[in-house]
Amino acid sequence: MKIILATLAIPPYTSGVATFTLNLAQQLSSKHQVIIISSTSGKKPVVKTINPRLKFYLFPGINITKPTKLTIAWPHNQKVEVLIKRFRPNIIHLQDFSPICLSVLLSANNLKIPTLITHHFTAEHIFQILIPAKKISNLLSYNSEACKLIYRLLRPIYNRCQLITVPNPKLIPLLQKAKFKPPLISIPNGIFTRNFTQKRPLKEILSKYNIQQTKIILFVGRLALDKNLHLLIEAFKTVHQFNPDTALVFVGDGNQKHQLENLAFKLEIKPAVYFLGRIDNQSAALSHLYNASFIYANPSIIENQSVAFIEAMVAGLPIVAANQLIQTSIIQPGKNGLLVEPNSSSSLAVALQKLLSEPKLYRSISRFNRRLGSSFDIRLVAQQFLHIYQSLL
Repeated sequence: MKIILATLAIPPYTSGVATFTLNLAQQLSSKHQVIIISSTSGKKPVVKTINPRLKFYLFPGINITKPTKLTIAWPHNQKVEVLIKRFRPNIIHLQDFSPICLSVLLSANNLKIPTLITHHFTAEHIFQILIPAKKISNLLSYNSEACKLIYRLLRPIYNRCQLITVPNPKLIPLLQKAKFKPPLISIPNGIFTRNFTQKRPLKEILSKYNIQQTKIILFVGRLALDKNLHLLIEAFKTVHQFNPDTALVFVGDGNQKHQLENLAFKLEIKPAVYFLGRIDNQSAALSHLYNASFIYANPSIIENQSVAFIEAMVAGLPIVAANQLIQTSIIQPGKNGLLVEPNSSSSLAVALQKLLSEPKLYRSISRFNRRLGSSFDIRLVAQQFLHIYQSLL
């Protein structure tokens, strides 16, 4: 089978969608011809051969730095259609509604190629990304009519596809209410689970990154405003007072790094807060760090089905996340993590302290997550997608 995956961005850009798209492409390319159409920060189109069955076709666009560092490729309608005609795919799988994906969709419709789209984003995510003013974006995120408007605006795009998939089943009723016409199916995000079971002795990891404490509270992802990471630092100040052996470790890059560093300095916890930069999602180093950590925490209100949550589960980490309806499909309070009041550093601190002070609960959650994590293996997820690809032919 010949398959095209189209997406706004791929690694090294840090996002769950970018990571998942690359994971899926790599797994599909073990038996099928796959190309990814995405963006490049350069001024000219780039073709990269990853393996004999996988190529990237990357198109230039506009480079933005706020609210996150990202390249948004221009539509490139003619070049995309020439590429699609030459490749002659059996199926096209869109990962978002970026301009380059709209170019691919237009060509797919013109050439009558079966197309599906995976809806990775919540309406809250779109508000948080488009509106830097935090008070306004939060206000809109909790306004049901505003969220409904987002889905209505997406409807003409999604209705040009033959199928819509969502990683989180909680999204299906929202899309149904918005009167999306194509069938809706839930298929989870997937990772190479074997990549996140590799361990090294704790002392080795602490020494490698010069971490002075022994219990790591970990965040992996973009250091961006929409992640609410200031809440995590504020919560950690309280936690660290009662647990001086704890460290807060951020893995990832973003334009909020300087502000977060300043906040840690202002709260007088800078010696226990570490910024390690981006670590390749497929490197053993990231697995080693996950497995050396104690808790995974993410206070963002915009997550759909976070790839980092899945990575943390495979490593056996309890997860602390904001209590949004969308999160309840992956976080079962008391079983594989704890959900906290959104936008509340005090609620976040209470949950972190609970896991640090209740070893029986901690061990139970850790065991449960290791078992649950195996169900998100990319080999299982790719098989589900292949099945629906076949159903559209």
